[in-house]
Amino acid sequence: DEGPMRAVFDASPKDARPALLMGFFEGAEARRYAEVSAEERRRVALDTFARFFGEEARRPSDYVDRAWSEERFSGGCYTAIFPPGIWTQLGACIREPEGRIHWAGTETASRWNGYIEGAVLSGERAADEVLRHV
Repeated sequence: DEGPMRAVFDASPKDARPALLMGFFEGAEARRYAEVSAEERRRVALDTFARFFGEEARRPSDYVDRAWSEERFSGGCYTAIFPPGIWTQLGACIREPEGRIHWAGTETASRWNGYIEGAVLSGERAADEVLRHV
């Protein structure tokens, strides 16, 4: 929770080929860094990756810089991120049906939460729940 990029992930597949790192500037930091050059964002991102994953992270074979606020369908945010402890304490609650209403979406996924894979898996889970009641 230090520095301007606080959400950092190793998104590599199990065999780490290719090795994939990703990070997000969020909230006020996202607004602040939207105003700086892409080169400055890259520098800060690679500094952050190196702090967590070692100096090799400063030398990526590729780099993508994306502004979520410019994405038509995301509404400026990729997902909801809960504060520490909330997911482990309450995560299952957001998946529980409420009467005949069944919930789906990446935020309700128990795997790949925050990604399209999680959205698909949660949709399949909700469909299975509904089919069991038909």
